[in-house]
Amino acid sequence: MKNKMRCLNQGFQNPSYPSRYGKQAFRPVQGLMEENPAGRPTMEVLLESDHDFKLLLNNIPAVVFRGYIDGSVDFFDQKIEAMTGYPRKDFESRQRKWTDIVFEEDFEAVKQAFVQGLKTDKSYVREYRIRNRKNNFLWIQERSQIVCDKSGKVQYVSGIFFDITSRKQTEEALQEGERFLSSIFASILDGISVIDLNFTIVQVNPTMEKWYKQALPLIGKKCYEAHHGRSEPCQPCPAYRTMLTGEPHSDTIPLKGDDGRTVGWADVHAFPWLSKTTGKMKGVIKYIRDITYRVEAEQTVEESLKNLQKALKGTVKALANTLESKDPYTAGHQRRVVQLACALAQELGETPHYIEGMGVMGFLHDLGKIAVPGEILSKPSRLSSYEFNLIKIHPQAGYDILKTIDFPWPVALAVLQHHERLDGSGYPHGLLGHDIIREAKILAVADVVEAMASHRPYRPALGLDQAMAEISQHQGVLYDPAVVNACLRLLADKAFTFH
Repeated sequence: MKNKMRCLNQGFQNPSYPSRYGKQAFRPVQGLMEENPAGRPTMEVLLESDHDFKLLLNNIPAVVFRGYIDGSVDFFDQKIEAMTGYPRKDFESRQRKWTDIVFEEDFEAVKQAFVQGLKTDKSYVREYRIRNRKNNFLWIQERSQIVCDKSGKVQYVSGIFFDITSRKQTEEALQEGERFLSSIFASILDGISVIDLNFTIVQVNPTMEKWYKQALPLIGKKCYEAHHGRSEPCQPCPAYRTMLTGEPHSDTIPLKGDDGRTVGWADVHAFPWLSKTTGKMKGVIKYIRDITYRVEAEQTVEESLKNLQKALKGTVKALANTLESKDPYTAGHQRRVVQLACALAQELGETPHYIEGMGVMGFLHDLGKIAVPGEILSKPSRLSSYEFNLIKIHPQAGYDILKTIDFPWPVALAVLQHHERLDGSGYPHGLLGHDIIREAKILAVADVVEAMASHRPYRPALGLDQAMAEISQHQGVLYDPAVVNACLRLLADKAFTFH
């Protein structure tokens, strides 16, 4: 009891208790004495109040303090030691001031917050860094009240310190993430617009501002106004369709200059902008890529391809005309074989590219006859076995001429094989059916039908009926059955005629 009385006589180190800080400090004690209707001893009430106060301090998630304008502190609760690593007595004995551990770079801001508090309601909240005993940084939030006497002179400052280091680290991580994403957003060379459900632009990257500088500032404007100079939404626009469906959409659109002329092309992609919390659509993210260079490159390639195709056709016809100039009696034979071969390929369901290749093969299938003496080609009577053997070299001769040319079709091989037959009775190599390419099988039927239907120096035309009988009789033996049936359909239905 003597120790407890000594404690009370010396005063508690808190402004709410009797102490050396003047008569004001006795008012709470007087209140307790007045509010003791049960007649309990005042000392018991005080001790109980002391216990409750300490219990309250221990459970507050902050450090309670009382300090002065010079940075000294004469009261800290016990948690200051866990926060800073320094003994509480170092501060309360004034061996160490609180301002001694405030981070130098933050000191001026701390001072200004105090000055501002004096000018207003004598309270302030400030956040700054301190160094603990291990020289590590801690972020502190201080919430303080400045207490002045009647003349306005500052007596002391009381308040609490919160350790907000964890929160600050989280904020810094979030800010770093924001800076990282913002730097990426700003550095993307494609255009990006974020548009709300009212078509209002809420964010754009610098690329969009560069493309639509005539409409700056873009943020706050309707996208159809800023991007297209319209007064209502562009209904075919991918962003509009995404608004309606909630699904991604894309399109290719022209880029317009200030005078309204098309100056380029762009791919436009629209994606739903969803709320992270509700998952509901908040608007649209519009991504625009300038593809002018790609379109121009594709147009250049397409034009070059057309020129190459034109040159190829011209070369093929020139080669065919060279042969026909040597063998006037077969003039038109190659052209008519082309007509029938292409019609057969179409009847068989082949692609346009395949049919185009059949045309090239048809024009060049007899190119090797350049190597055959002209008098044999134009001989008006039946050929001898020796002369026929000379004729038989033309597939190989044609192959030798064409084999080094990189056609997009097997032209040289088709020329080599167009006189081969399924049973191996053909020439020049006596191949069996499974070794003969499909293009050569089509050429074989077209060549035979045209030859029989046309006039030759050594005989008159035999006619289409006899030609049909020939291929029908030998289908599956000499000629491919599918090709023969396609030819018979074309000729029987009068779907094809030579011209």
